[in-house]
Amino acid sequence: MSHTTILEPLAEEQWFIDSPDLRQFVAVAIDINYRTSSGDRAETLNALEPYFSQLLKKQGWLPERFLQPNPDSRIGGEIGQWLLYRSQDRSLTIFSLVIPPSSTTPVLDHLAWGLVGLYKGRQEDTVYRRVDKGDVEGCAKLEIVETRQLRVGDIYRLLPPDGDIHAVKTTTVFAPSVSIHVIGNDTGCVLRHQFNPEQESVRSFRSGYSNAFCKE
Repeated sequence: MSHTTILEPLAEEQWFIDSPDLRQFVAVAIDINYRTSSGDRAETLNALEPYFSQLLKKQGWLPERFLQPNPDSRIGGEIGQWLLYRSQDRSLTIFSLVIPPSSTTPVLDHLAWGLVGLYKGRQEDTVYRRVDKGDVEGCAKLEIVETRQLRVGDIYRLLPPDGDIHAVKTTTVFAPSVSIHVIGNDTGCVLRHQFNPEQESVRSFRSGYSNAFCKE
């Protein structure tokens, strides 16, 4: 079960916050993405990660609105997925993911390279890999690869198939956790996969964004 979602280019790149720190990071990310697009995407992540680490250390650039849960979340659990930046060709998106206290995301994939860094709170990240052949529609067998405890500033990589399927839980009790995602597709608008490991099932879904619409 796989997806290739073809999305039309935007009229222009989209900014949802006015932050010099984010603009500086995006300029670097676009340059690195362009220079490494025809090669190994591990090279993209290696080059980009130090700049992403610097951005995570600069607390205060992300407005309060983008640190809040979303009662109308399409992911469920009042999880907020707030779009911060989207390139015109949709080859780069940056968004914050806000998970309420003691809540957990579904088990899902991203279908693109990416870096995810913890901006606020604490999280537990459970990483899976698919061990079936994917030849039966609606069925998927997963096994846990690792479970890691994340603190502010920690970064992990998405390089499909490695690390691309996971579920994230906020382990702080009184406040949401907030992670920043830098992904090589328009994550909220592409069709991707949501898994149920206990039932060994998978379905297509589109997570959307809390502050931007996707054409269905």
